[in-house]
Amino acid sequence: MTRPGSVPESEFSEAIRQARAGRHAQAVERIERAAGAGPLPVPRRIAVAEALAHVARLAEAAGGTAQAEAALGAALRFRSDYPDLHYRRARLLLQLGRRAEARKALERALTLNPCYTAARLERALLDASEGLIGEALESLRALARETAVERPVVFQQGLESLERAEWEEAGVLFARALALEEPADGSVVERARALLEAGDATQAATLLQAALPGRETWPDLHYLLGSAELERGQFDDALATLARAIELNPDFHAARLQFARALEGVGALAQAGEQVALVLQHDPTHAQALELHERWTSRGRRPARHERA
Repeated sequence: MTRPGSVPESEFSEAIRQARAGRHAQAVERIERAAGAGPLPVPRRIAVAEALAHVARLAEAAGGTAQAEAALGAALRFRSDYPDLHYRRARLLLQLGRRAEARKALERALTLNPCYTAARLERALLDASEGLIGEALESLRALARETAVERPVVFQQGLESLERAEWEEAGVLFARALALEEPADGSVVERARALLEAGDATQAATLLQAALPGRETWPDLHYLLGSAELERGQFDDALATLARAIELNPDFHAARLQFARALEGVGALAQAGEQVALVLQHDPTHAQALELHERWTSRGRRPARHERA
């Protein structure tokens, strides 16, 4: 039985399991099939794009560069206005030797967000790799004037490496100087989910709160933060956070069930049951919803107030 504060599976969990097993193309197909044909509301497009981006991360981590690029290409069909997706796809295209396409992807990312530091750096390094050292140096000096450089000495070392045409070494130095190195333990969503599954709701909440600025339209972040708040017994906070996840994606059944659990926690028993009923209306076989419905209604019992462990 799912314990009250645990994190239920999302609607794309089976596709993610396929991706973890190395079946990345099948995972993409499964997500696209679940999305269906025809126009989708914005919250639904966001959810689908995030699931595809998740598959891309797993494919890249497994060394499947081409599969990761294909997954990001699919994600962009649902959310072409995400500069991060264009940037990540550009980096994969560079690894695949598709430099012209990579440049177009970087330009698109910068059109959407002209202040995107990582994309500006990547474009300058692409210029340098194609022999345009002077243009790259000029772009990077402009970047240093307009962006907070965490380690100026390291940035200067990067410029010196670039002047010697050692652009790969320079790229490492610039990323370090600008604090752009990606964490070794994966994406924010993956790390937060792992922390929750390990029972560390406090650390998960801290991580998610720090990650939210600039990602306010990500339903998964609100969902996981609300789950962490629920685990900590912060029912009012969880209600507000989970309501935002549902607002962004009304079909996010896992978030709606966590919302029901938070309602149970504040004693709103009838409303909790209504949320479960809404999920069952859309998916009468939803396992977690059926479990909650049975637990709350069997033998005439009503939902009991959630108590912290």
